[in-house]
Order: sequence, then structure tokens, then C-alpha cells
Amino acid sequence: MASPQGDDERIGDALRAGDEAALGDAYARWSPLVHSLALRSLDDVAQAEEVTRRVFTQAWVCRETFDPARTRMPVWLVGLARVSIADVRDTAGRRGERTAGTKIDGSAQPESKTGALAEVLVVADEMSRLDTRSGRVLKLALDPCLTHAEIAERAGLRVEEVRSAIATSLMNLRQRLEVRADAH
Repeated sequence: MASPQGDDERIGDALRAGDEAALGDAYARWSPLVHSLALRSLDDVAQAEEVTRRVFTQAWVCRETFDPARTRMPVWLVGLARVSIADVRDTAGRRGERTAGTKIDGSAQPESKTGALAEVLVVADEMSRLDTRSGRVLKLALDPCLTHAEIAERAGLRVEEVRSAIATSLMNLRQRLEVRADAH
């Protein structure tokens, strides 16, 4: 009898190799985990089903980015789920809809489409103020299908420079956004 971790590895290796049956195996094994995480986070069955569909679609599309040396398959899928859940919340916030847990300052739901749009514009404005290299690297880093090595190749940098640029850019954005939040 195969161990659960051995089965995880088999599914991960087969999925990465493009075996469609492995996607079915991954879905059968981990869709309840992804769905329950999404349902707890969003408190909406339809949105949880959409997140689950997105996660496994993205797992197939981005399968080459799965690196079993760095993480296990269920951990990778949970990471994809977290990004998808955040996307659903962001989309709902821009539409002025409410989702469970969607809070801007930790205490209140977005009040309007205008407020959510303003936040998106503030972040976009701050990103545009980054130097050209850092802004480009950070935009590439937002693509969940790209690895640091792929970003480095596209940007003509070393992987260490990519990691440094991402970390520095995020710290600068955080500081700028905290200053703006304190001013209001």
C-alpha cells in the first residue's frame, strides 16, 4: 500500500508531466480541502465552487511551476486557493458587494464602489512610482504562473536580484500606503 505522501508525490509528478488523469486524481483528493477553505473564507457556496474550479484550472495551466522539491501538492493548491479567494474578495469589493471577511481597515466593509475603486487607484498610483525595474519585476511577480527564475529571465536579472527587488518594492509600497492611511 502506498503512503499518502508517496501518493501526493505521484500525483504531483504526473500532473507536472501533463497527465490529465492526475488532474482528476488531484481534484478527487484535494477539492474538498480547497472548497472548504473557500467556503469558510467567503461564506458563499457559489463563490466557493468558483474558487475550487479556478484553483484546479490554474493548477493545470500552471502545472510546470509546481516544484515538489519546494512544497507538497496540497500546500501548493492551498496557495493557489488563497490567491483566488483574494481575487474574489477584490472583485466583490470593486463591485461594492459584501463577502464574509472583506474588510478594508479591519472593522468595516467597503462602503461603496467608489471607495473600493479609490483603494485600487491608490495602490496602482504607488506602484507607478516605483523605479522602472522594480515596478516591472513586481508586476511580473503578480503572475502566479511565473517562478522567480522565469521573472529573472524576462527581466534580465539574477534570481537573487528578483527576490531583492520584490521584497524592496513591497516594503516601499507598504510604507507609502501606511503613510497615506495615517494621513486620513
